[in-house]
Amino acid sequence: MQNSDDAGAKGVEIVFETASPSSHETVPYFGSKITRVLFKNNGMDFRPEDWNRLKKIAEGNPDELVLLVSDFVSSGKECMAFYWRNDQLYAKRAAIPEEEAQKDGWTTFLLDLREPIDMLNMDEFGPFLARSLGFTGNLRDISVYLDHHRVLNISKKMREPRPMTLPKTMYMTSPQKIFTLKSVDLQSVQMDATRMEVSRWTRELSTTTTTIFLRTASGNLDVKVSKQFAAEMERTTKKYPPSKTAIQILYVGHDEKQASAENKTIFKDLVPFPEQGRIFIGFPTHQTTGFCSHVAGRFIPTVERESLDFVDKSLQIWNHELLSMAGLLSRALYEDELSQIGNLYNEMILAHQKPDELDDETSATAREWLEKRALHALQAFQFHPSTPSPQVGHYIDAYFFRMSTLALSTLSSRGVKELDKVRIPEPTMAGFLRNVAIIPTSVYSGSEKFMDKLERAGKIHRVSFKDVLAELESRALPEPQLVAMLKWWIDYRPRSTLPDADVNAFFQLALVKSGDAVKPLSMLQWFVNPKVTPIDMPLPPNTVPYEITRTFTQPDLYRISGKWQELNLLEWTKFIVNESEFEVSPGFAEKVLHVLSRGWGQLSEPQQRAIIAMLSLKTCIPTKNGMKLPNESYFKTVTLFPDLPVMIFNKQPLEKLLVSMGARKSVELQLVFDRLVNAGSWDHMQLVKYLASVRDTLSSGEMKRLKATSIFPREDLEKTKVPPPPPPKAEDAASESAATPTPPAAPIKRYPANTLYVPTEEHAALGLPVIEWKGRWRSTSDEAKLLLELGLLTHPSLEVVLGMVATSTDKGVQAKALQYFFEQFKTQYSAKYSPKNQVAFLPTTSGSMETPEGCYTNPACSVMDFPVLREDLRVHASSLRIRENPDAAKLLDRLAKSPPTTKEKARLVFETLSKFQGEFLHQHWATLRKLKFIPLDDSGNSLVEPQSCYFNKEDSAFHPDLLTTIDFGRTANLFLKNCGVKDEPTPLELTQLVVRSPQDFLNRNGGVENYKSILRQIASHMHIIRTNKALVNEMIRAQFLLGEKRINQDLDEDSSTSSQNKDTKGAEAGEGDSSNMGQVVVQYKLARASEIYLIDDTVLQQIFTPLSAPMESLLETLYESLGSTWISKQVNEISRPQGAIAVTRRSETLQELIIERAPLLLSDHPSNRLNFDLDWLTTKLKVRQVPDIQLRREFIPTKETHTEPTTACIVQDQSKGYYLLVTAKGDMDYFDIADALAKLLLKKKKLNDSIWWSNLLFTSLLNLKRKGFQVDRILNAKKAEKARIEAAAKADAAAAAQAASNGLGPKQTADYLAQLKEVFPDCDPSFLLDALSRETQDHVRRVTEKLLDSGYPRVNNNNSNRGNSNTAPAPVPGSFPTEKPTPTVSTISTLPPDTTPSGSGQNQGPLSAGLGGGGGGGFFSRLKSIRDTVIGRPVSTSGPSDIVTGAETSRPGGVSGIKGTTPQPPTNSVVKGFAPNYQENLEQSLKNAVSNCRSNGRDDIRSEPTASQVSEVLTNSYCDVKPGHQLNFAGHAGELEFYLDKSCDADEIMTKENLKSLARFVRLLMTLAQDVFGLVPETMHVYYDPDGQAIAFNRGGSLFFNWRYYVALGHDDGAGLAKKQVQGKTVTAREEGLIYWFFTMAHELAHNFVGDHNSKHEFYFSSFCEQYLPALMTAMAVKAVAETTTAASATPATSTPLNIMDTPVPKPN
Repeated sequence: MQNSDDAGAKGVEIVFETASPSSHETVPYFGSKITRVLFKNNGMDFRPEDWNRLKKIAEGNPDELVLLVSDFVSSGKECMAFYWRNDQLYAKRAAIPEEEAQKDGWTTFLLDLREPIDMLNMDEFGPFLARSLGFTGNLRDISVYLDHHRVLNISKKMREPRPMTLPKTMYMTSPQKIFTLKSVDLQSVQMDATRMEVSRWTRELSTTTTTIFLRTASGNLDVKVSKQFAAEMERTTKKYPPSKTAIQILYVGHDEKQASAENKTIFKDLVPFPEQGRIFIGFPTHQTTGFCSHVAGRFIPTVERESLDFVDKSLQIWNHELLSMAGLLSRALYEDELSQIGNLYNEMILAHQKPDELDDETSATAREWLEKRALHALQAFQFHPSTPSPQVGHYIDAYFFRMSTLALSTLSSRGVKELDKVRIPEPTMAGFLRNVAIIPTSVYSGSEKFMDKLERAGKIHRVSFKDVLAELESRALPEPQLVAMLKWWIDYRPRSTLPDADVNAFFQLALVKSGDAVKPLSMLQWFVNPKVTPIDMPLPPNTVPYEITRTFTQPDLYRISGKWQELNLLEWTKFIVNESEFEVSPGFAEKVLHVLSRGWGQLSEPQQRAIIAMLSLKTCIPTKNGMKLPNESYFKTVTLFPDLPVMIFNKQPLEKLLVSMGARKSVELQLVFDRLVNAGSWDHMQLVKYLASVRDTLSSGEMKRLKATSIFPREDLEKTKVPPPPPPKAEDAASESAATPTPPAAPIKRYPANTLYVPTEEHAALGLPVIEWKGRWRSTSDEAKLLLELGLLTHPSLEVVLGMVATSTDKGVQAKALQYFFEQFKTQYSAKYSPKNQVAFLPTTSGSMETPEGCYTNPACSVMDFPVLREDLRVHASSLRIRENPDAAKLLDRLAKSPPTTKEKARLVFETLSKFQGEFLHQHWATLRKLKFIPLDDSGNSLVEPQSCYFNKEDSAFHPDLLTTIDFGRTANLFLKNCGVKDEPTPLELTQLVVRSPQDFLNRNGGVENYKSILRQIASHMHIIRTNKALVNEMIRAQFLLGEKRINQDLDEDSSTSSQNKDTKGAEAGEGDSSNMGQVVVQYKLARASEIYLIDDTVLQQIFTPLSAPMESLLETLYESLGSTWISKQVNEISRPQGAIAVTRRSETLQELIIERAPLLLSDHPSNRLNFDLDWLTTKLKVRQVPDIQLRREFIPTKETHTEPTTACIVQDQSKGYYLLVTAKGDMDYFDIADALAKLLLKKKKLNDSIWWSNLLFTSLLNLKRKGFQVDRILNAKKAEKARIEAAAKADAAAAAQAASNGLGPKQTADYLAQLKEVFPDCDPSFLLDALSRETQDHVRRVTEKLLDSGYPRVNNNNSNRGNSNTAPAPVPGSFPTEKPTPTVSTISTLPPDTTPSGSGQNQGPLSAGLGGGGGGGFFSRLKSIRDTVIGRPVSTSGPSDIVTGAETSRPGGVSGIKGTTPQPPTNSVVKGFAPNYQENLEQSLKNAVSNCRSNGRDDIRSEPTASQVSEVLTNSYCDVKPGHQLNFAGHAGELEFYLDKSCDADEIMTKENLKSLARFVRLLMTLAQDVFGLVPETMHVYYDPDGQAIAFNRGGSLFFNWRYYVALGHDDGAGLAKKQVQGKTVTAREEGLIYWFFTMAHELAHNFVGDHNSKHEFYFSSFCEQYLPALMTAMAVKAVAETTTAASATPATSTPLNIMDTPVPKPN
């Protein structure tokens, strides 16, 4: 149809043909199948290029033709057929025979369908056709036929277009000048739709007709693009941009909408109101316009042609430019509609109605109609977010408002006005408003959201006090209205908080109309008291008319204005003496003097002096020579000179008054001089010349008189806004009166010399009062010297110049004065200038004036509203000593007094403050932490301090509603972090939150797993929480701990079942038959610790299903500390063997197995955890066999019992001997055997112990040996122990014999020996006996003192680890004394000791013991072998003895041999052997350990050193030393928290070079954390301890690494690329460092499983190394390539140090 419109077609016919049409059928059958579609239009015939293009279209869209059998097109005398052959589309063009050519000129498309289709739904097809017809220029009619039935017809009628007059206030060009709107045509459109409908039931035929009315606005655009842009467009669209185009908007006005059919018809999509319209590109797209009109134009769509293309740069510009034209056209359409409304308003209302008249019926009807029409226009052009691209609506909306210099028009009470001239109504002020335009209530309420949007944008305002000012400014209030306004003001003023400027404006604009005079209230200062001042004489212009004030009491008048005072005689005199009649009319002057005489006695002395000073300067004395000055007037008694002016009064005023005024009773001696000076016709130039000529004869008194006398006139310059400095008050000299009584000419105003300036161009340009001078001014002349001596000024003072700049309202004079100041600064003003000057004379970028100390030169300061010096004046900043930035105190003061009120403003402020962090001192940070300056929203009322909020993190463990969270961006957040904002609550805060609202945390914080994570944090910080006893007591009482209740759904859990029935059930489910096990459902409940049980036996948990604690050691420790008990202590177990006890082959085999594996079983358990030792297990425990064993359990709290068969148990006979009984049924169950042994041997048995022991019993010696266990030493351990016992016995015997020879009896010798062996259990007995034999008295005391002083030989040197278990490890040079860490801290204690011979194994430190001295054998040796294969064997500078090794350097199977060891076993089922997915479980356990790492949360660390005895059968035992730490949080190094030992000074440590080294260490750790182990950066921490022994430590899952060792071990060589030879291989310091710290990090991660450095720790350590070693190799390879590239291009000058954001960085020298 679009092509038909382009071809000039007026009509289109679409015919759907069925397989068997009937010409006799009168009613169409819409259920028929369509086999052919015929499309016809009466446009022009196809041209050759049209045929070619048609073929190309078919070739480019073959998929659309797949549904057709064939396609036939005929136009004019030619046709073309499309058909398929072997999946290939062919086209054939031919001429139509003359006899078959169509005579009607229609172009026809005949489409034969491959498969019949259903008839199209007219409810969907009809609106599509209507939309397509909406923007056509030629097409007028569309008909749809079903066979020969016309089922739908849509016609379009259009009036002649009306050209729209575009106002000059609109911008006609798009932002980038591509489009220019030349004209707009408005056209009214009527569309009719006739549809045939058939009744579904009766088959009756009916026809419905629908009509709508609308308007189209067509904007004609000129297109102008550059050649480059046109080429880009042609490349992208394959078309050259047109030179002209059009854009159209389809708009439905109020009247059209009322006249159109209901919007549920076939035209529903064409009339979108009140929904959004769509973008049309010849056809409608899915893109909405954002307002209630369709927009059609030459937009460029995406490939799918459903939305506009904003991806391609050139297409984006084209579409954006065209959208701006849509905004312009929509604004023009809106303004045209409002213009018509305005014209109708003027014709129908204003032309027939006076401004204050009420509406008659006709006017009211017209007003209501116009208000509805205006409201419809507002609603139609109210913009909403468009879809799918919001850019479309945003651009049209923006340019709707932006493309006009005038505000948006709207209807008001005064007609159509711009928004900035219209107000939202406020009835409280209506009584005074006559000229303010108000929005009608119906319009405002109907478009309230739009009005609110406009109000928020500042485009419209409510009626306010400002409008009262505007009303006052527009007219003078009549006297009654003014009285009423003042009465309103008396009531309104106390309730308002108006600024002084508004109050001043109110009095300035309120005009008082009294008679013909109009005065502003601000000029009125006095009110009249008729008893003091006469009301029949002139009053000062600033006096309130008496007609107004007489209605108010005196207190009311004072409340109206604090400036109003009662008019007194002094003020009245100031006014009256300036009245022209006062110096002209003798009668008027006499009346004034009589008023003063009447009240003279009531005046104070200062008032009298002030009045005299005024009167003495006025010619107010009537004399016979006319009106004279008082000092020129003489009383009648003076008759010395006949020409003297003698006073003439009808009635003489008070003589005292006249004398005080200066009236003379005698003649002055200097009369001639006085007459000359005060005469009106003399020339001052002649006077100056005369005075200069007689200068030497003038006395000092005469010179003083001349200086004070106003003799000199000023130059008559153009009017200036700079007032001259006030002249000093001086008494004018008397002048000689004229010879004739005629009044003199207008006197020339004269001034003292010290108030005038030298007549130069600079002074004149500044508007300074310069002396009037005829001729050229020569400063060396006598006249000039005299004037300078009299005080003539050569240049303005600093105060005057700065005052002119600061106060002048003339911008030209202000600029010249400022320029004069800078030009004369060095010569005239620099000495007196001070930056502390309080005159605001410096222009700022905001246009205000500021003092030197009140502004700054850095433009960034404006973010915090600090004034910034204007850019062109910053060159003078150094001369004026203007600072670049405010100091830290002012920044904090501004932040405290004016904190940001919106989040966006806060972000800018915080980002600015982050740039000044280096200026903040400790006390400033302390102030910031307590200051409320962080806004939580844009209300301005929700400010919080940093310590009360936390950062909003997507991966936060807390629901956002639980905490006060903020996020202002990375830069701002780093500043806030230094202020005290935390990522998470501190342990104490978190605990208080959880304990007081546990259910909220459980429900709103992500469920059970997140709640467990919170409990883990609490558990790991219990050492801190315990200091708050009140909180601990609250934790004990609170139901905040998470309990689990495991229920088997398929088992009968009827609570009424008796214990006997339960026992029976247990028997039936014997033999571990898992088929009876149902699905286990875990229920969770919050409870007190005393209501929850700790699970050390999951079998008991499965049987009695109590409310149990999560099976995590960290949480179990927490629960136990708060009152939870172990379930095994709440269950009584009774084993009941059945049948005869016998020794069988099975029992003997098991006996031998236990004796053989006993060293392994007890290897990880120190003696303090054992009930019986190794010797007892191998000699005292007996194994026997019985037919059957029944195990009965009773749960003490509920008295519930359960009985089931078992395969092993421990019993005790009457002689207290212990027997391990096993049953004869089935295979031997090693788990039951291990469980029975663990209950007997261990003081506190855990499920892991049973699983571990069962594996040790089950696995063959060969497999154990392959996995690294030192089986040979285990087998020889018993022999070695027997040999030691026998040697000790022999030594005891020899010692006894020697003691006997010394005179001591055998019994006494044995007692002394026993006492010494208690003190020195590892001392050789023969040495003790020898020492005893050498003493004669006090044997025990003296031998003890000698052994303590000089040492002693130890027995059995082969077990040196045991003998030296209490020996401290060799200290590292400069090491710190060991301290005791908290129980949750595990540590790599030291570097490998320096002086231990490799063969002896003595003095192994905790690192070597933890890595190579456990049950895993020589794994540390294997790790060194791995390292050697990567970087070569290290070269030792101290010989071979420096290398600490294990028992062996390698084993068959290498590292992989450890895979046979069971990881943390599952706790909810009985383990019979190794699981098939063992390796997968191990890997998952390692990943869980990595994910369980956590952040330390800035907590300071205070831990003491500890030394624990670790018992290992393989190495006997050794001392595990863990140093303590005293660390304080210091800030952030990159993304890692940084801590310093409390003895360190941060300023000394954080030098520029050290910061670079720290940055390199952080990058190395981040490589290992993220690229190798997958650790979150928050779990990694760096610290500096100058003397401590720890390389790294694990604090409850927080990993800490000592920066000192990174430097000391040579891993930091600056760039890290320095190469060295190791075992013939070339390695860099960074490669060596990556390997070293990889093992260190793996060591610390293993402590997430076990705290001690024992065989279990080595197992997990080796597992970590094996699992993550490939990732290390990959990371090293990638790193090497990156560093090689960096090294080739980088230079030292371009290296950038790490920015530790919250650590002060030293300034460069």
